[in-house]
Amino acid sequence: MNIILTELKKIRHRHIGLLYGATLFLIFIWMMWAMRDMDDVITQQGYYYMLLSLPLMNGIFLPTILACVESRLCDIEIKGNTYKLLCTMQPRHSIYHIKLLFGILYLLFFSLAETAMIPLLGKLFQVEQEMPADSVFIFLFSTFTVSTVLILIQQPLSLLWENQLFPLFFGVGGTFAGIFSWFFPQLPIRYMLPWGYYCVGTDINMYYEEATRTITYYTIPFPKEFFTGFIIFGILVYIIGKNRFMKKEV
Repeated sequence: MNIILTELKKIRHRHIGLLYGATLFLIFIWMMWAMRDMDDVITQQGYYYMLLSLPLMNGIFLPTILACVESRLCDIEIKGNTYKLLCTMQPRHSIYHIKLLFGILYLLFFSLAETAMIPLLGKLFQVEQEMPADSVFIFLFSTFTVSTVLILIQQPLSLLWENQLFPLFFGVGGTFAGIFSWFFPQLPIRYMLPWGYYCVGTDINMYYEEATRTITYYTIPFPKEFFTGFIIFGILVYIIGKNRFMKKEV
């Protein structure tokens, strides 16, 4: 409990909630703008449209935001050069795990708030389609899981590098890599990039009829095998990242 209270004191002026709040507000405004002139599509398949658009928004914003959040969580000790002092008062692994805990808790609140945005937008735009509860749950699960794995990647980088520009640039690069994977749906690029799993983790797809210029949304099976492999990858990243931090010279 003392470790948790100490970490709360250290991050209370880090404005992490503000970072997530600004991201959520920007995504909400973007969705409002995108849905304003799509009367027929929104009325008939509005929830499918949101469940396909929001993962794209997450792929654009979240890799960079997660890199910023992890940097804010981890740079206090680096700036103050206090690792040696901390390691004499508490187990080294507790430093790693408490930061991971807070990073995941902030992410959980964001994921729940973003998921709550779906029925809110449905009411605002009077969507007649019945809300697909299974697909909404898959969106929540996918957003939280993919972002957690990205946290497991970013946190060791922020803890091990004194210059926080590298972890930040790594997150920005992940954003471009994730967006790049969206343009090749027939190639397995998205399955090889952790940032591409915002796209993989959806059960909604679309078909564009060029002759009539109409879009039809439909459900597809959730890729359980790929996501299971992705979770195993996340566990391996956690083990490697923690071991690297445990061997860090202080």
